[in-house]
Amino acid sequence: QTPVSEYDALGFSISFEMDYLNILQMLSLSGIPLLAAERNESHPLILAGGPCATFNPEPLADFIDVFLVGEAEDAIPDIIDVMRSSENQPRKDLLHNLAQIEGVYVPRFYQPRHKNDGMIDCIEIADGVPERVIRRRTKDLDSHNASSVILTPNTEFADMVLTEAMRGCRRQCRFCIAGYMDLPPRPRKVNLPEGASRVGLVGSAVFDHPAAQSICEAITEEGREFSVSSIRIETLTKELADLMRRGGQETITLAPEAGTERLRKVINKDILDSEIMDAVEVACSAGFKRARLYFMVGLPTETGEDVAAIGELANRICAEFPKLNLQLSASCYVPKPWTPFQWAPMASERDLSAKIATLRKAVTGNRRLKLNTESPRLSIIQGWLARGDRRLGKVLIYALESGNYARGIAEVGLDPAFYAHRERNCEEIFPWDHIDLGVSKDYLRREYEKAFAGKPTPPCNVPNCRRCGVC
Repeated sequence: QTPVSEYDALGFSISFEMDYLNILQMLSLSGIPLLAAERNESHPLILAGGPCATFNPEPLADFIDVFLVGEAEDAIPDIIDVMRSSENQPRKDLLHNLAQIEGVYVPRFYQPRHKNDGMIDCIEIADGVPERVIRRRTKDLDSHNASSVILTPNTEFADMVLTEAMRGCRRQCRFCIAGYMDLPPRPRKVNLPEGASRVGLVGSAVFDHPAAQSICEAITEEGREFSVSSIRIETLTKELADLMRRGGQETITLAPEAGTERLRKVINKDILDSEIMDAVEVACSAGFKRARLYFMVGLPTETGEDVAAIGELANRICAEFPKLNLQLSASCYVPKPWTPFQWAPMASERDLSAKIATLRKAVTGNRRLKLNTESPRLSIIQGWLARGDRRLGKVLIYALESGNYARGIAEVGLDPAFYAHRERNCEEIFPWDHIDLGVSKDYLRREYEKAFAGKPTPPCNVPNCRRCGVC
């Protein structure tokens, strides 16, 4: 029952752009000044980490004192040590000391300057802090606990213990931030925790783990259940599907992402329609009665034929597998920083709405098929925040007070198309360019150009390849 404002520090883990407003709401309810510049030694230090803090912290830069860029396992002890040793120093000196830690980003020491056209001209960096914030990487993952330690029925996953099996993904899908932010991909040593009847295997590509099958076998042999989230279609085997059913999983989730083979080549997910059908057949043979397929609309180069093909593929699956109930999830594609599509324009709200309407019409009347879609309006807002700069902080304050992002961006005098709907040029300075995730910008640009040529890129071959710059 201690008031939040009385703590030394508050830490937020930020996975989704639409949570930005929740952070401001929590600070406001706690009586803590929203703006970092208005806080003093009597206020908690506000820290943030997680995916959004890593790939583009700038929209929250006015509100967060300290960002952790990258992985926390090795960094948190360093941060705590500096906070303890700086306990009696002024807040500015504490922040300056924290900025010396690898992976720590203190926005007040980095000030972007904009040209008349809205582009960033330069980033002014204070004396005594690094010119670039290097993403923090955990040196030895297996020396840290891989599993959740609190089990309670009062959570989304109830009595399931979550265990990280893989960090990162080697597949290089051009739309996916997880495929570039967490390079190189690293399998973890999985020590199954005791005391939980259900185990959730966490990772972007769990079945890429070299011991995936033996891990699943060990869980089922102990009489326990397990689950994984989305499965790479090319990694699903009969043995793994059988193990998933024995492990209690009732719905299998596959992610073709695009409706045609052409568009899947653009996004570097080079999967044939026949491979999708084979994966569904493997699932049905294992006894699955429900399947979920993930798709996106609004991908670069997408046409009406690509959208219609999603419905055609779904209807074909229902026709060939009459005992299967199918759930189709169609999200609106949002280009993300640190991916090859960071230069790409996002589709307009009208275009996205029309594509969803086309898809809904294509599957109407199929009683064994349920379609879930995302709001194009909210996806556009996510698009602003994903590749936005520090000026969006004023928009967030307006949205907190009024609940209206669009009116806020107009009130502040910003152009929505500037943030979401224009193709960025190759010379442009991005708001996140002073953050260094290790991936070469030249490499991402080459991947962007290969996408429009429909050329594939093979998966990472750790530790032998050097193409992206991380290794």
